[in-house]
Amino acid sequence: MLLVNGFSGCVDKDFIDNSSLTSGTSSNNNNSSVNYDTEILEKNYSTVELLPPYNKSKPEWLKTNTSNIAKIALEDNRAKQLIMEGGTVIGVTYSCHPTSENYDGPGCAPALKIESGNKIVDFLVDEEKGVVLETVTEITSN
Repeated sequence: MLLVNGFSGCVDKDFIDNSSLTSGTSSNNNNSSVNYDTEILEKNYSTVELLPPYNKSKPEWLKTNTSNIAKIALEDNRAKQLIMEGGTVIGVTYSCHPTSENYDGPGCAPALKIESGNKIVDFLVDEEKGVVLETVTEITSN
């Protein structure tokens, strides 16, 4: 099942900066995913990987770098919430989802992929505007 969630509206920077966060425990799994505590969310994005098949060279869709995609996505309160609930950052990919003929959002965009429980959420990012455009949620079976 694939769920697409668009986001429209304004969130002022002071709201994001002043949002309350509690610190969790960070840990690295043996796979390439990374668990972040909230302090790392604000400081360290360099460990976020570019997911295959794009790991050989910088792809044309990536205007900046994986750290920038992660930083933009992890400033979104929905991504913060997933991480605080134990979600794991899988990496950055180019995410595409099916769209209807009249769909006015992006069908594809660079995205930070976060796994949480039985779902994987892609946070599609506009690198130039520095915002999350929408999310795409894949429901997995555990």
